[in-house]
Amino acid sequence: MKVSVYGAGNQDLYVNQLRLPEKYGGKPPYGGSRMAIEYARAGHDVYLAEPDESMLSNNHWKIVEDSGATITSDDAEAARNAEIAVLFTPFGKKTFTIAKEITHHLPEHGIIANTCTVSPLVLYYVLEKELRKDRKDIGIASLHPAAVPGTPQHGHYVIGGRSSNDMDIATEEQIQKCVELAKSCGKEAYVVPADVSSAVADMGSLVTAVTLSGVLDYYKVGTEIIKAPEDMVEKQILMTLQTVASLVESSGVNGMLKAINPDLLVKSAKSMHLLEEQEELDAALAKLSALDPDMLEQANKSKVKPTNLVAAQALARELQNLMGEVAARGTIRRCMRKMFE
Repeated sequence: MKVSVYGAGNQDLYVNQLRLPEKYGGKPPYGGSRMAIEYARAGHDVYLAEPDESMLSNNHWKIVEDSGATITSDDAEAARNAEIAVLFTPFGKKTFTIAKEITHHLPEHGIIANTCTVSPLVLYYVLEKELRKDRKDIGIASLHPAAVPGTPQHGHYVIGGRSSNDMDIATEEQIQKCVELAKSCGKEAYVVPADVSSAVADMGSLVTAVTLSGVLDYYKVGTEIIKAPEDMVEKQILMTLQTVASLVESSGVNGMLKAINPDLLVKSAKSMHLLEEQEELDAALAKLSALDPDMLEQANKSKVKPTNLVAAQALARELQNLMGEVAARGTIRRCMRKMFE
């Protein structure tokens, strides 16, 4: 299989700042360069596209070369040799720029696969003009390592399949090709909805894990202990999640913290400690009761901006009813893109 990886990974960040060898193990180079090494050692024809030589030391570049991977600074050259183009690139706009360029050079039925750089669905929306007009054959997937490649924690890939809104942004054959690539390197392959992949694979999975744990804790308490109706419990969960998400979107984390008032939240949440074992709640109460004073001071100085605390799915349905499906979809796409602008 022909594979190109875009972005070698900043080894100074991994080794000197994050101290991955000490904390997690493994050996540098980490990141995109390690992915390229593993693909090449698995027998694939691999290009690593990286214009900044300083990302790796001379010794690290030699490890890449010795694996059999071809190093280039030319994105187009790498694209011409890619059945799968893996974007281990900076978050947001830079990824979009690279993706737009390589669509002109990828072989027929090529795949653009994101990592933590952007949601695959947002990437599709950004490239929609090119993909609908000139390159209908190109598929968008994710090939997310869900850990830093090169560390022992990287034993799997998260691959975006059919999205939760039933959009096909890659064919089944293209998705399975990503699965085959992951398995060829001895990794486990998880196929999840394309628009869910970021929540379970990006660095923000920390937020997903903690949030999901809290949701399940409350669901158990609400339905089994309080014995509230299931739909009432689910609506309260929805109200909480959309409130926090909307405040972060409008006012940032500090503005959200000011609006929430952690002292008040601790007092309220303690009343929901109804089981002997509620480790999630215990941990949250301990964390919120001992917040960094500097963080609280910064939050108090922040502004809570005007925020519409509205259920996103209900809003999407209303848009479709008022504007029609085509116009509503266009509006939704623009809103998704704005998150990465």
